[in-house]
Amino acid sequence: MTIKDIAKLSGYAVGTVSRVLNNQPNVSETARKAILEVAEKYNFVRNTNAQHLKMQGRYIAILVKGVSNILLNSILEIVQKKIGETIYTSSVYVLDEYDNEAKTALKIYYEKRPAGIIFLGGNPERYEADFNQIKVPCVLITNQANNVSNKMLSSVGTDDISAAQEIAEYLIANGHRNIGVIGGDINKSEISDRRFKGFMKAMKKHDLPFDFETHYQTSKYSFEGGEKAAEELIEKFGDMTAVFSMSDVQAIGAIRKLTDRGLRVPQDISVTGFDGLPLTQYMNPRLTTIRQYEEQLAECGTNALLETIGKAKQESSHILIPFELLKGESVISV
Repeated sequence: MTIKDIAKLSGYAVGTVSRVLNNQPNVSETARKAILEVAEKYNFVRNTNAQHLKMQGRYIAILVKGVSNILLNSILEIVQKKIGETIYTSSVYVLDEYDNEAKTALKIYYEKRPAGIIFLGGNPERYEADFNQIKVPCVLITNQANNVSNKMLSSVGTDDISAAQEIAEYLIANGHRNIGVIGGDINKSEISDRRFKGFMKAMKKHDLPFDFETHYQTSKYSFEGGEKAAEELIEKFGDMTAVFSMSDVQAIGAIRKLTDRGLRVPQDISVTGFDGLPLTQYMNPRLTTIRQYEEQLAECGTNALLETIGKAKQESSHILIPFELLKGESVISV
């Protein structure tokens, strides 16, 4: 996509297009709007940083989904250290958990021409059309991308469905039947959707009822999100005996709110998390959670990218890293 292409598609002269893209005056609002719409539609980014050209082939972009995701921040630290041991440099871009990471990656690609891209978190199936436009080796860490047709996109993650089902089975085995869920937006987050599917597999296996409207509370993956979601769940699901949280930070926020409301964990309500953050084992009570092995995720994902950079023929790989159920003190039998 060039300025001439935008001129042709928008119906305006090249000079007018240039003035709009350079944010210059003396252009009508109608023309400016039409030209910017075309530029946005085709992910056009004007390369104003010629100095980045010398970095081509030795620069890796890292996109992190979620400003307060502790697991991804831990993985990021390991990834950056590993990249630092190679000939490559890296830059980090932090996105909101509901942003389109593929579209952001495309803009970075056209502007800086990285040798590769690492996605920490993402929704490859939801944004498949944009992911398929990426023409540089890339890897998604913590989610699966095996259903995306782009052969340049590899993935390393945890089997979220199986892990969520296992921790739900643990709650059920301890006698819990009225289980509330704190999770992400299942229509926007593939990981949230998978974890909910795993949870529901356990519920259906034991013929347990679940009313999504009253038993599920959407939350961002943050302490604040978990705290707010727990308060809303208490109000609409009064006979709840356990909370299934889709992340440790949500679980910690939920426990804070339950405690503030005078409820004891686990005596009054049991709570589980997901991720296995080290801090959860220093809580009182220790959190029952799914441990994801961030070091393996980080190293395997970085290796997958480095091994494909420079290869004439691209073949994606999709790897699942084992998980572990950590039985803490935040769940009791009822």
